[in-house]
Amino acid sequence: MILFSCLKNEFMEYVRDGVISDKVYSAYKEKYKRKTKYNQIKAWANSLPIMAQVIDELPDNVGIILEYNIPLTSKSIDMIITGYNESKSPIMILIELKQWSYSRVIKSVDGVVRTKINKHEKNVLHPAYQVLSYAQILNNYNINIEKEKINIIPLVVLHNYELDMSDALYNKKYRPYYSKVNMYGMNDKIELKEIINSNIKYGDNLEIINIVDKSEIRPTKRLLDSIINMTKGKKEFTLLDEQKVIMEEIITNARLSFTDGKKRVMIVKGGPGTGKSVLAINALGELLSNGLMGAYVSKNMAPRKVYKNMLVSKDNEISIHELFKSSGYFFKDKSNKYDFLLVDEAHRLQEKSGIHNNIGENQIKEIINASKLSVFFVDEAQIITLRDIGLIENILFYAKYFEALIDNLELKSQFRCNGSDNYLDFIDNFLYNKRCKVRFNFDFRVMDSPEEVQKIIKEKNTNNNARMVAGFCWPRKVRYADNQDYHDIKIGDFSMSWNLKHGEPFATRESAINEIGCVYNVQGLEFDYIGVIIGPDLKYDGKKVVSDYKARANTEKSLYGLQVLLKQDKDYYEKMADTIIKNTYRVLLTRGIKGCYVYAVDEKLQKHLKKMQDNKLQL
Repeated sequence: MILFSCLKNEFMEYVRDGVISDKVYSAYKEKYKRKTKYNQIKAWANSLPIMAQVIDELPDNVGIILEYNIPLTSKSIDMIITGYNESKSPIMILIELKQWSYSRVIKSVDGVVRTKINKHEKNVLHPAYQVLSYAQILNNYNINIEKEKINIIPLVVLHNYELDMSDALYNKKYRPYYSKVNMYGMNDKIELKEIINSNIKYGDNLEIINIVDKSEIRPTKRLLDSIINMTKGKKEFTLLDEQKVIMEEIITNARLSFTDGKKRVMIVKGGPGTGKSVLAINALGELLSNGLMGAYVSKNMAPRKVYKNMLVSKDNEISIHELFKSSGYFFKDKSNKYDFLLVDEAHRLQEKSGIHNNIGENQIKEIINASKLSVFFVDEAQIITLRDIGLIENILFYAKYFEALIDNLELKSQFRCNGSDNYLDFIDNFLYNKRCKVRFNFDFRVMDSPEEVQKIIKEKNTNNNARMVAGFCWPRKVRYADNQDYHDIKIGDFSMSWNLKHGEPFATRESAINEIGCVYNVQGLEFDYIGVIIGPDLKYDGKKVVSDYKARANTEKSLYGLQVLLKQDKDYYEKMADTIIKNTYRVLLTRGIKGCYVYAVDEKLQKHLKKMQDNKLQL
């Protein structure tokens, strides 16, 4: 979306008259119906006159665009210069303007540096990453850019910065970004001027930006080819039996909604290991290749990170992120903005969004509103916090609210735990006291100590696909969240660190074998082998397995607010807390494809599990 645009000769006149920031601010208020911060106005006043000195030799009819809003995001490009090169090919130069004076390397997070903004130090995106991401999103989602072969050149201008190759911005950690983007400091105006003048020889009278702004926003052939190539032949994305049948139904519904404009809601019910996530990722690729625009959605960050990393290539590593969105993303979106949204782990949806749970109204409602087709992949037995509202009845309520056509489907075949439905029955028997007699062909073992669990998981980790996890019974100290040497979890002489908070996902990072993950790290994912430490929040009272919410760490927020709720309805919320604790362990105990190794802190529970094992798992 164009906020402010003019020809180069008009831009130069506004700068000479000292009114350029006023012009942009007036356009901002008119477009967004609100004011902006004084610091933003000051930034325009400081940066744009400097750019006027750089572009003074360009043709008068070159296009100048300021604060161009990038589709699919809430981000804006500071400045775009448009025109034609010597061969009369269309050119867009994207410029990220910074008033920084220094920066520092942040080792623990990719693509992030530390600098001072408005008198306070903050962690912010590396400017080369930032402008490169803007270029990739435009290249991969703007159909007219691909069709008209518009060449995009991303640049960074740090006009207050003494930049040289020894600077933190050129640290080797950031090479994947600055190797693709030229950066210019306060002493590089001549070089900056040369690269702009060498690429733009003729003006375009703003024709190029108007072509770009009127384009359909859909994945381009370049991006689709990249995604298809990444999924082709990968066993992780192979569909079997009913998965394929449901996939075809999703595609049919998406096409119908696209042509007739009617809202449709699909509910795909399935237990652990039935392939909900695999189906969602396949559907994403198929629907995109059908020319439809949408996204894979999840509340949990872990599956989003893991699955999008599996589809990353050099050509799409930044822009593919726009296909993977948080469930809290849609509260501002207009109706039917997307052709489809595929909501994985839909049982984890919540009412409010944001860090403080104070944004939006209801995630189910917002997702259905934003999409023509909403597909919810649900397992109600995986609800693990008091805030989770992803019950089928709640999805149906909002589907009816929007008068959507509803399709209920179910995945039944088990592809995890050696394909043993009986193992799931065994877990349900163990946790929820559901009686049944079963045998199963799955490597389930009760170990004599947490050290034994650690040992066997390390032995099984031949393909970086074995992990240790635990219940929420040991507090995490925030100050040590990125220190693997600080051991939060202590059981007798045994100790290990909780998973690191930042960096590559726990599920794929090789060093994570030396950490213990929680349910948020593994829900929606699977491993060859899983080791589970059952904390003191699960006990055996001599007759059945019971939970103890008081044994949970006070740093864990899944039962946040429980004490207040217990005063309102003690029986109801005690049962809910019991369900949440048991559901948490159900998730942990069903992550393994080939084996699960368990140790329980509670002595009676450990003996109970041993007895179940010694009885050859006949219950």
